[in-house]
Amino acid sequence: MFQNKFTNAITVNITVYWGNAGPFTGTGLGASSTQILGTYTYAQLTNALRSHRAGAADSNSVASLPGSDPIAGNVWWVPRAQVKVLGLPFASPNDSTLDGEIDFASTVNYTFDPTNRAVGGKYDFIAVAEHEISEVLGRIPGLNIGGGGYLPYDLFRFTGNGVRSFNTTDTGVYFSTDNGATALKFFNSSPSGDLQDWATSTPPDVCDAFASLGKQGLFSTNDATALDVLGYNRPALAAIRLTATPLTNGSCRINFTNIFSADFTVLASTNLTLPTANWTALGTVTENPAGQYQYLDNPGTNRARFYRVRSP
Repeated sequence: MFQNKFTNAITVNITVYWGNAGPFTGTGLGASSTQILGTYTYAQLTNALRSHRAGAADSNSVASLPGSDPIAGNVWWVPRAQVKVLGLPFASPNDSTLDGEIDFASTVNYTFDPTNRAVGGKYDFIAVAEHEISEVLGRIPGLNIGGGGYLPYDLFRFTGNGVRSFNTTDTGVYFSTDNGATALKFFNSSPSGDLQDWATSTPPDVCDAFASLGKQGLFSTNDATALDVLGYNRPALAAIRLTATPLTNGSCRINFTNIFSADFTVLASTNLTLPTANWTALGTVTENPAGQYQYLDNPGTNRARFYRVRSP
């Protein structure tokens, strides 16, 4: 699961419960409890995030952080697993102390088969597990909880370009890594769901506030980016080798493999010698299962066409 999605050399300790056990009662589908540590100053937090940049998303997100503490209190808490990733005080990368707990309801039907995750009348167990584990890793808000509790994920909530949201009552809140210029995903606003989860997605997303019965939940690029900006590093892109398969209906299917949940755009040209900037961008690829990408092109009568892929 996550050990193949991120490369940080840490040990995350999670206790798993089934049904009404441990600290959990009345779990509807899945639940989590995340240990947090602190307090840290804003400078401690941002310096740690800055020193763990490893890609475009977290580099952009750190560059857009305010120069001074946006909550004015200069008191920040950090989920324990994220403390390990960022090298902050109060935890070590491979200690054995509990980082969080998760629970699965025993009163619903799950499909556990990783090769058949969309089964009528059942919930995708892998999606529920990824949802809850990602919360232990730090995909949770503080938003003044307990009268002053703010967490790193709060820094990436926006209602407009340059306008961060630190209030639980704000509407139209979205996730952004470029100071609010781009809305990557809207957060849930329903009071019956968690504020840090996504609004309902199509296709269903692992981090949606509400799971979809009978459908597979996808761990999307935005899910990976949310953890990326918190300090979790993704593997480097692999060299891409395209396979183009002509179909009987005249379409062409482009396939390739790479790291999970990456952004790719398919380009096409009738002239292989043209500079990449002059190729036509056809669109983004789809990923299913994880790490396997596909794009379906309909070139019409123009069958002499070359393809390449770029990221993003």
